[in-house]
Amino acid sequence: MSFYAAARTALAVGLLAQTAACSALPDRPVFGLSEYVYISELGQCYPAKIDTGAGSASLNAINIKLDKGPNRGDDVVHFDLVLPDDTLKSFSLPVSKYIRVQRRAADIEKNEKDYHLRPAVELTLQIGGNTHKLAVNLADRRDFKMPLLIGAKPLQAFDAMVDVNASYLQGNCLITSDTEQSTDTTTP
Repeated sequence: MSFYAAARTALAVGLLAQTAACSALPDRPVFGLSEYVYISELGQCYPAKIDTGAGSASLNAINIKLDKGPNRGDDVVHFDLVLPDDTLKSFSLPVSKYIRVQRRAADIEKNEKDYHLRPAVELTLQIGGNTHKLAVNLADRRDFKMPLLIGAKPLQAFDAMVDVNASYLQGNCLITSDTEQSTDTTTP
């Protein structure tokens, strides 16, 4: 068998194996690089960037102020949510945890930490027909194109795959009865 014939055979076998593997994939949601996300507790729908390189979810909020509670787990965060029409709505929610977010190298001064600790709150997110309760950190995202970022841990909670060649595969925000009765999959 010539080298080229062997290469064609190997390629054909590889393609058959890949096709079989793809057809054996479980029925998992596929998200595009952008998706609409409905947040039950806030009653709002936001366009979100789907980013497998980010660890957590992050929501555009400003005027973030923390009230430290007397015991661990009693902290409350007060913030203004930037609504899709650029108006503000004030919220106060318990802090579920603090998320360590890596800073960009260009933003770090000499002798500074290379990360921020951001407060996170438990929010029920719905993407298409899938709903999960997740920790979402609060950050000023006004300089970003999308007010909401969905990272790797939330994507794992949704058991979702990402199609990097598509956007808005899950359609517009769907508000269903399941939105209020979500699956609790709090990310660690």
